[in-house]
Amino acid sequence: MSLKSWAVATATVAMVALAAPAAAAVSTIDGSYAFNGNGWAGTLTVSNSATGSPAITMHYNELGRDERLSGSWSTSTHTLTITRPLAWNDRQTYTLYLGDHKANSPVFGGFFTQSDVPGQRYGVYAKDYLPLGTPRLQAFKANDTLPDDLVGYYGFNGNGWTGTMSVQFTQCRVPEINLWYDELGRTEPIAQRTWDPATHTLTFVRPLSFGGVTQTYTLYFANRLQSTKMFGGYFTESDVPGQRFAAFAWIQPGGVGC
Repeated sequence: MSLKSWAVATATVAMVALAAPAAAAVSTIDGSYAFNGNGWAGTLTVSNSATGSPAITMHYNELGRDERLSGSWSTSTHTLTITRPLAWNDRQTYTLYLGDHKANSPVFGGFFTQSDVPGQRYGVYAKDYLPLGTPRLQAFKANDTLPDDLVGYYGFNGNGWTGTMSVQFTQCRVPEINLWYDELGRTEPIAQRTWDPATHTLTFVRPLSFGGVTQTYTLYFANRLQSTKMFGGYFTESDVPGQRFAAFAWIQPGGVGC
């Protein structure tokens, strides 16, 4: 190769290197979240998740203290597990499923179990992500003016897809559950649902618009305070066997009447 040809080739390689886009940033779950476990509001902070054994700080507003907890993070199943010791050798185990549809805005939905209440699952969600070190200025404010039952108008999040969920009395309207997805711009009536009063679990099936694919939602209800009625849980999708995706809903002002 001549000196001139070598120079041209070298310049071309350099130009291509300059024009190539930078590699995308690796997503992370490290950060803080507005947190709700069975109607108890607070914050959840996750750090060092890349190790698979993240450091967890849980703060329940009504308890007024930070709890340093152990956890595990599975990159293959997108599942965060947290162990929270309680008094008298009891413990809570949190199983949280990641929702990452929106870049840099992870959310979690799932449940916790408690060792002295075998067989019961309690809804949990974590939302409003902030990177580590970013102050969380907005605190949860209670308002006990809403009715204390399942019926209501909820903000909704399924795997990062935001919207609303309305739950109505049977005598008002069939179907009782309607989902609105902001990005899709439409309301979807849910015809197939079950409610288990023993475990406070709402299950419903959402048909998708292609190939007979369905999503099955499993949501655990909590109404410890009328203003903090919420569902935490997950959905599965028939074309993605074995995967669970975060899903949760929180009560909004205003009712759903007949």
